[in-house]
Amino acid sequence: LKAASVPATRLQKAAVAAAPWICPQGGGPFPTGTMAQDAPHASAIERVVGAVDKGAPLVEAFREQGVPLPLQRKRSQRGPVLLMYTDLEADDVVTTACLLQHMGSTPPVVVFACDTKGKDAGTIFAKKLTMATAALGEEFAKELLVVSGEGLAPPPDAYASQRCNMEVAAERTLERASAGQGLDLLIAVIAPGWGNIAKLLAALRKRPDWEAVARRTEITMYSGSFNIRGMTKEDAAALAEMTQVTGCKLQDNAHFIWTRKDVLPELRDMPSLMPDLDKMLAKENPHLLAAWRTFGTEFYAHLVDPRHKNLWAKDTALTDEERAAFDAASALYDAGDVVGYCKGILQHDAIFQKVAHYKRGSVRCFATGMLDGPLCDCLVFLTRWVEMHAPQLITFENSGAWDVDFEKGFTGIKQDGGLCPAVQPMIAADPPRKAAKTLANAVMDTLAVAISLSEQGREAAQIRVRLAEIDTEAARLLARLKVLQEEQVQDAEAVSLAELAAGFGEAM
Repeated sequence: LKAASVPATRLQKAAVAAAPWICPQGGGPFPTGTMAQDAPHASAIERVVGAVDKGAPLVEAFREQGVPLPLQRKRSQRGPVLLMYTDLEADDVVTTACLLQHMGSTPPVVVFACDTKGKDAGTIFAKKLTMATAALGEEFAKELLVVSGEGLAPPPDAYASQRCNMEVAAERTLERASAGQGLDLLIAVIAPGWGNIAKLLAALRKRPDWEAVARRTEITMYSGSFNIRGMTKEDAAALAEMTQVTGCKLQDNAHFIWTRKDVLPELRDMPSLMPDLDKMLAKENPHLLAAWRTFGTEFYAHLVDPRHKNLWAKDTALTDEERAAFDAASALYDAGDVVGYCKGILQHDAIFQKVAHYKRGSVRCFATGMLDGPLCDCLVFLTRWVEMHAPQLITFENSGAWDVDFEKGFTGIKQDGGLCPAVQPMIAADPPRKAAKTLANAVMDTLAVAISLSEQGREAAQIRVRLAEIDTEAARLLARLKVLQEEQVQDAEAVSLAELAAGFGEAM
């Protein structure tokens, strides 16, 4: 645009004139980053982002703009200490909030791994911090540690440290896990290692209390291709050594394994599983909704870039008429109106059907205002929740030795060799259709409690959580009754009723 010296508004008008289906009759250009009804919250969040981008402390930036933060979290009675190694994308923020609400018994140790010259360039770094603070509150801002990685630019000056922040993370973690009679520790790795996991192990080794805490430690991870390709061999060796020391199996959550290649279509991504997530956020924490949207508009826009080499499905080509219409819509993208561009594609069905299948969700989300985001890291939380509340929906049978293909970015389980004992959780074979709703409620209700801005909202969300837990317990016990009856166990109904009573008593 600068080279052409053409104002964005002129390009938008030209695009609409060439392709009137881009805008509804009588309507103007579509909003460029957020839905119109979110405008007041979006404006405040944009000002927060601007302050954070200039180095303002997170909580101060929110307070100066009058943006409220979530209520202080009520901690679990005897849950583990949580060490979260994250790159703070949308699914990371959801996972961190849900894990903390579900089981965190102390303030979290949060390490944000950033790449300010790569995927966190521009204002993405500030938008991630704004989104995370809007969701996790003052506790997150106080505990935050920022690192980069091998060969990457250092974090911004406002987040620089004289010490290695992986050493600080190890110190805080062990101090909290060693307090009193000692707490369990859960290490969650949901970002590319970039050499930092090896640094974490080196720091843990230096501490005399690591050996005792290690025996109470579990390690879980999300092994997406980007994360694994960003993991050094030293990182993998460090994860393997930590796992060996703990005596547990590394819990490796891999999307296509966990979901059995999306055996339920709702498991494809967050908008598929939770289409009403934006409505819940609008009610419980509208500023978080605005922060997520402003982050998503910049972060996910490249996925639908009209020049992206993978935008189109294989063996498809646009007709001359479709190409003219698409070029007109593309002018909106180049003018900064990603929403209008995607609305144009969605409303022109012949063009939309030629978009690569895995990109159609992003086009639809931009066009309709639904929140975009992968399910990915959320599987780390869902594994813990399902194991506790709906064990009939998950299996841990895929276990053995952990194997890593660094070049392709995949992990797997094999029976011989490998780096360490590991398990890849999987949803149960032939899961019932209701399973998707159970998983959606687990995330939505837990997240609502975590991010609520009011006591009334939090209390209502907590009731929904308890009702969901009772519902899943009832389903498990009824399934148990069916098994007993099929096996013709003597006094099956008496046995199952006793279990039912005990189960409901525990759930309540």
